Amino acid sequence: MIRHRISAIFSACCLAVSALAMPMNTSAIMLDPNKSMTAEEQEIKEKIDIAINALNNERFKNGLNEMYTFPLLNELSCIRAEETEQVFGHSRPDGSSCFTLLKENNIPYGGTSENIAAGNASPVGTVEQWMNSPGHRANVLNETNTHIGVGYFFKQGSTYSYYWSMFAINSKESQTEIRKFEGQYIPERSFGDPDGSHEINASDAQIILYYAASLAAGMANEPPTGFKEAGDVNKDGNVDAIDASIILEYSAARGAQGDSVQITDFVW
Repeated sequence: MIRHRISAIFSACCLAVSALAMPMNTSAIMLDPNKSMTAEEQEIKEKIDIAINALNNERFKNGLNEMYTFPLLNELSCIRAEETEQVFGHSRPDGSSCFTLLKENNIPYGGTSENIAAGNASPVGTVEQWMNSPGHRANVLNETNTHIGVGYFFKQGSTYSYYWSMFAINSKESQTEIRKFEGQYIPERSFGDPDGSHEINASDAQIILYYAASLAAGMANEPPTGFKEAGDVNKDGNVDAIDASIILEYSAARGAQGDSVQITDFVW
């Protein structure tokens, strides 16, 4: 059902929609979060995790809570991504609303929205595409969102080749309690990669500088899970301009010298 290969990038496009519903009391049928994955599935999961980190980065920059994800919501988003190759819009190939997929799988929500996009192979690039569109941006930055699912589908020779879908849901047990789904998680951010893009580059330095500036300005927005551990590359207990400088030096050297360069070589 889900396929991934390398191909050329076609022109990009995207659409957004949102809806409200009363919370459902039934429990979702969950995927086993510990099931083994093929190399193909693992690669898709990596793309999804990168996109979710990028979405949570945007929420962090706007003082909002980060969103959890869980395997079933990502799987349903992947189904929607595949469906958009057939019908690029918020109706499914059978003519029903995109949100019927959530209802059919008993995903409880008080409000939900869908973003879709096509033509961009990059998860970060796709998130940027959404953030540059008012409707999509509003869905990403909806302060009531608690969980996010991202889907990716590739079909060589199709109109756009690369297809993406995002389901955001508000799934609270009460005003203060967030519903917990089986296997829910927040994607990891590895050492030197505080933006969670699976690359250590200038974007990591940029988000560190944003964080340091927000602290200096007295802003209280909490950074995403794992951000501080990933960004404190000199391990002095702070995430600041020194860490950003180390990352920039490392990134430049790695581009010139290759994989033999280690980020620890630039800690001072």
